[in-house]
Amino acid sequence: MIIALASPRVATSLEDGLEKIDRLLAEASEQGAEIACFPEAYLPGLRGQDFAVLPFDPATQEAVLQADLVIGAVLVPGAAAPKLVTRDMVRAMKRGSVIVDVAVDQGGCVETTHATTHAAPTYVVDGVVHYCVANMPGAVSRTSTQALTNATLPWVLRLAKHGSERLAAAEEGFRLAVNTRAGRLLNRAVGEAHGIQVSAS
Repeated sequence: MIIALASPRVATSLEDGLEKIDRLLAEASEQGAEIACFPEAYLPGLRGQDFAVLPFDPATQEAVLQADLVIGAVLVPGAAAPKLVTRDMVRAMKRGSVIVDVAVDQGGCVETTHATTHAAPTYVVDGVVHYCVANMPGAVSRTSTQALTNATLPWVLRLAKHGSERLAAAEEGFRLAVNTRAGRLLNRAVGEAHGIQVSAS
């Protein structure tokens, strides 16, 4: 299997990012890649957008039960990750198989997940090895800081230049990313996850 690792320049807008992704996916496919990986925060404003998590799928359960390695990577912006792999599914997995729950920072998408550290990264439940290190990018702190800076710096510079009110009014991506304003919570997912009342605007 060929996996393409994309490291494009930071997109200047959501549209620009989608256009680049479309082009890079076509190039990766032409070169025989079956999977393409992009930086986590590559698309500006995407983290502030609402989207639905697909309901439980029996095919997912079957894939988990047959897998040697399950990687859980669910992100619902501002909210706890849904539990897509149940305790019963883990119990039925092959002994010696491995779960890597990348969603651990949002509570994990596997019912048997609990946060671990780089010093003690794994534990075993029902014969299944769990790797659930909180802040996994911390293992490569310099690289992950550079990636985060590359993704956020353009927004910080625009925020400094235009101010939050003007930028939120002019750009939907920025407006959707604002979680609080004047002491009021605006993000519905955060409010639901923490039982906090959400303001309309």
